[in-house]
Amino acid sequence: MPLTLPFASGIAAQEYLSAEEGAARAHEHGCTHWYIDFSLEADQPCTWSPERVQGLRALTSRLGVSPILHGNFRAPLATEIPEVREGTLRYLSTELHLAERLGCPLVIHGGCVVDPRPTRSARRAALARFLSAVELILEEADRRGVEIWVENLSHYPRHRPFSYVFTGHDDFAEAKRRIPELTFVFDIGHANVNQGFPVAILDDFAGDIRALSVSNNDGQADSHLGLHAGTIPLGQVVGLLKRRSWQGTVVFETRGTPVVSGVDLLRSLWERN
Repeated sequence: MPLTLPFASGIAAQEYLSAEEGAARAHEHGCTHWYIDFSLEADQPCTWSPERVQGLRALTSRLGVSPILHGNFRAPLATEIPEVREGTLRYLSTELHLAERLGCPLVIHGGCVVDPRPTRSARRAALARFLSAVELILEEADRRGVEIWVENLSHYPRHRPFSYVFTGHDDFAEAKRRIPELTFVFDIGHANVNQGFPVAILDDFAGDIRALSVSNNDGQADSHLGLHAGTIPLGQVVGLLKRRSWQGTVVFETRGTPVVSGVDLLRSLWERN
């Protein structure tokens, strides 16, 4: 039986399997979509021959599931080194090429910067470099007919000198100010890490959020717990989705927890609100 939620236009699984295994598992669980994760060695863009692309297209047609390409979150789009940035943009072109061939959206991330002084000004500069890269990516994506979704990463303020880029409300606001057409995947697990859960992101940018990535954690680390565990105020989240009449893809990244249990919990919260 296909899984459904009142606010979900699609339900996706992310189980960190190879593309072909992930498609089969998504179909088995009743999902409409699944993630192909370019951070997995087996699915990096260099592994995709024309024959593999053709084979996956045939598999998705047979199973009735659709991919979402989850770009490699390690790609350093916010780097201050021009040569590294140019190489990263060339790499992103390979992700875009595959998204075009497979006819699906591509999720991109701010990546990580290394700075011995992770100050607010350093974070703002990194965000500006990332958004400059996003503008270039969007130009190519438009030519290729590929939809781009930017995903927020976790905030680790004490993990100096390493810092993820694009994590909080101010980053969403600056991104929309600079690139009004930008759309997002809002990862509620990432948003909960060391920030308290920022309900305002979901409230303020609901119209620009194309997908929710859902998991839970204790607010200290992105542990991808099932939705029944952790500190995210899921009742408040679902109530807001209902109030805003939000519709989009819901991606389950709950390691070791069946997708159906998360679907059942979210449906019960929807019915209570």
